[in-house]
Amino acid sequence: MDLSLSGEQEALQRSIRSLCEDRFSTAAMRACEDDPTAASAIYENLYTLGLGGILIREEDGGLGLGMTEMVVAQAELGRALVPLLFTESTVLAATLLADSTDETARGVLAALATGEKRATCAWQESRRAPLEGPQATRLTTAGGAARLSGEKSFVPEVRLSDCLLVHASDDASSPALCLVERGAAGIAISDQPNMADLAMADLRFTDTPVLAVTAQGDAAMAAWDRAQTAMKIAIAAQAVGGAEKALTMARDYAATRQQFGQPIGAFQSIAHYLADAAVNVEGARMLVYRAASAADDGDPAGTWADMAKMKACQVYRDVSALSIQIHGGIGFTLEADPQLYFRRAKHLQLMYGDPLNLQERAGHALIAGTHKVLEA
Repeated sequence: MDLSLSGEQEALQRSIRSLCEDRFSTAAMRACEDDPTAASAIYENLYTLGLGGILIREEDGGLGLGMTEMVVAQAELGRALVPLLFTESTVLAATLLADSTDETARGVLAALATGEKRATCAWQESRRAPLEGPQATRLTTAGGAARLSGEKSFVPEVRLSDCLLVHASDDASSPALCLVERGAAGIAISDQPNMADLAMADLRFTDTPVLAVTAQGDAAMAAWDRAQTAMKIAIAAQAVGGAEKALTMARDYAATRQQFGQPIGAFQSIAHYLADAAVNVEGARMLVYRAASAADDGDPAGTWADMAKMKACQVYRDVSALSIQIHGGIGFTLEADPQLYFRRAKHLQLMYGDPLNLQERAGHALIAGTHKVLEA
């Protein structure tokens, strides 16, 4: 299987890297930690480049490209440490709405492609397995008006969003996917501190009006399954991009930092660590592209996505930690850049499926024989 990039995909990669290097330095990332609204500038640049519609069909106002192109783009966003709302809106939310027959949902989907609207997704609940079983957040339709009540945790960049996609349970305890305006009545936002200093919040809905119920029952769960697969591949791609950048920083520092009259990279202990890290990053990259290829070919990609995210995020964590160690004393300070990548690596590792959850899912698929790699 050829997993190399085409000429068009390489051109896309160069365009996004050039944009991020020009418009979103690590200084800009630090500004976003202090003021999340500072990310709006890079989001607008990404939409201007047309990247919002990569996964959205042409008939819905997007570009109609594939998962591989999405991975190319997301790896560059991870390399630049771009915050998560763009990915949340154009990958997770867009995939959730892709097959909805609701007219309101179709209109929002077109707006997500252009950046006219941004959406974030509320699907996690405290002390409850994500997406499993009836949700404490309830959808009621008494009197013909759909309303939400309940709480959701760890929702990215709510204050920069125009709408929310909420996983709830209806009166019959069946899954329901609800579209809610962020400024609707009855929404309380509580900022949630986190290691990456990204804008995260807990939400409380109190008799909040629902703009549209975009899917219910099996259709809602199928939408979440497709969207989670796409998002895991996107996050794995970001992890590979971030790991690659952290490794580059470590290599460059090792090539210039002098000790005992020579660069520290000349010492075998440092050189071997860097070589091992390079091999691991490349292995993670190939697994991510394999997952994207499966999705593009119409094959079951869920287990590929689980394995790609688990591997890529672990490599990102390891390589960013190594970068801090190679930088020595300065690497542990907030003034240096390696810690930015280390903190983002841990955040991505825990979001959208933690390592234990991913291991269990992949193991179940392997034991059940449903993962294609085991076929003769």
